[in-house]
Amino acid sequence: MEDYQVVIGLEVHVQLKTKSKIFCACSTTFEAPPNTNICPICCGYPGVLPVLNEKALKLALRVALSLNCKINQKIYFERKNYFYPDLPKNYQISQYKLPLGEEGCLEIPCGKKIRIKRVHLEEDAGKLIHKESYSLVDFNRAGIPLLEIVSYPDINSPQEAYEYLNCLKLTLQYIEASDCDMEKGSLRCDANISVRKKDTDKLGTKVELKNMNTFKGARSALEYEARRQINLLKENKEVLQETRLWNEKEQKSYSMRTKEEAHDYRYFPEPDLLDFYIDQGPIEGEKTFVGELPLKRKERFLKEYPLKDKEVDVLLSSKWLAEFFENCCKHFNQPKKISNWLIGPFLEQVNSLENGFEDVKITPENFSKIVKYFCEGKLNNFGAKRVLSLVMDNNRDVDKIIKQENLLQVSSQEELDKLVEEVIKENSKPVKEYLEGKRQALQFLIGQVMRKTKGKANPKLAKELLEKKLSNC
Repeated sequence: MEDYQVVIGLEVHVQLKTKSKIFCACSTTFEAPPNTNICPICCGYPGVLPVLNEKALKLALRVALSLNCKINQKIYFERKNYFYPDLPKNYQISQYKLPLGEEGCLEIPCGKKIRIKRVHLEEDAGKLIHKESYSLVDFNRAGIPLLEIVSYPDINSPQEAYEYLNCLKLTLQYIEASDCDMEKGSLRCDANISVRKKDTDKLGTKVELKNMNTFKGARSALEYEARRQINLLKENKEVLQETRLWNEKEQKSYSMRTKEEAHDYRYFPEPDLLDFYIDQGPIEGEKTFVGELPLKRKERFLKEYPLKDKEVDVLLSSKWLAEFFENCCKHFNQPKKISNWLIGPFLEQVNSLENGFEDVKITPENFSKIVKYFCEGKLNNFGAKRVLSLVMDNNRDVDKIIKQENLLQVSSQEELDKLVEEVIKENSKPVKEYLEGKRQALQFLIGQVMRKTKGKANPKLAKELLEKKLSNC
């Protein structure tokens, strides 16, 4: 592959976070019974008229601004004509000549800026459910508001494509435009890929790749397709312009159809929708909402907090988590310790909750108090985790919980001294093994001290006392 350059452009379809569809009042609820979230408008009945969802337009505007796009204040919709069983109107309302946003860019972690060609609104099609000898159609998704984000062919490796997709997803989640849940179909990705000799500027024949259900799957599909095209060129064979489907199980792509061109869709202005003019007010309002984006926040975190790159990446994986972290630091200015507890025990607890962060009720003040008590020795590791589990989804009073559960750490040397002596007298065999050089026996003895205190002893102090007394045996 050394003599060839890979050229990739990505088309990402994102479901916008609205409660109703783009041109009607039907619900966008996921997993509703088939064909229940439908009406004459999204099913294309004769004589019905679409009405644009204002929330969808504002979210689309927010995305375009976050991607540094030039905003077209005057826009209109067009009909994209094609027949498929899941498209009830036999056309899709989309944008072509005058998209909402154009000529933007997205910087990826390696520092490279990927240019964004266009950002435009459109409606989704329905969903086909294939059985052994027949197919069913569910129109619930027909009319779901989508935003298509099309990049220029600036991506030169499958890894760059992977970074771009992750960065784009995080950006969309930060500005609360979409949940980007690929399992629910909220984010879908198609890729155009070609290869060319490194000593030429002429682009090769592009192939469209579809059916990539994960970002890792997209990377694998692009790696496979790049190898396939290079092998064809090395054998002096032609690369066909076509659409290919990725088979995740077989890790191969298969030809689906020859690639359509724009004229095949017979675009023309949507006669049932007027042209729209976007005032400067909504644009400025959405600019304010965009705020600090993930890459800028990462730069700031690395400057302001004594954290490693990977730790920052975990904290920034969710806007909610990043903001929670900073609020905790206001109550207990120990960023490293706060980070360790958030990335460890806190996220373990979040993963056990049915709705993740949505079910978290503990405040930054209460969480930072638990971490502070652990750092001060009032709570040991077990006690702190126990308190956290009891207040995670209800934000009960931390001090009351500690008192009710009797969780204050036993750190009195005098009290522990007596317990250590008891453990040494009651466990002659492990003591003998330790004195003979078996260091693991000491862990057993520490465990016995912890058992006697019901997990409330300071394990570090217990270890020191045991070692001191055993050295005199």
